[in-house]
Amino acid sequence: MASKKVGLMVMIVVVMAILAERSVAIDICGMTQSELNECKPAVSKENPTDPSTLCCDYLKHADYSCLCGYKNSPLLGYYGIDPALAAGLPSKCKMPNAPTC
Repeated sequence: MASKKVGLMVMIVVVMAILAERSVAIDICGMTQSELNECKPAVSKENPTDPSTLCCDYLKHADYSCLCGYKNSPLLGYYGIDPALAAGLPSKCKMPNAPTC
């Protein structure tokens, strides 16, 4: 269960970081740039917050298979993403059936 959470959050964070780097609105793994950005404060190394209701709602329609493809990306640390926080996001959002990466 922990590995699926880590993979999901890592992927979400990587996608958010990539989108923040680009100023182009795109869709990654079923989430828009603004949706990914909504979750970023909850997985940031510096002063993380609880995930917003919107973040949790957006995660419900994400393509987890796609997000899992980002789980081992070295970009997470570069963009200030804490993999442990990313892994815990589905739990904080009370998503009991989140897929395993």
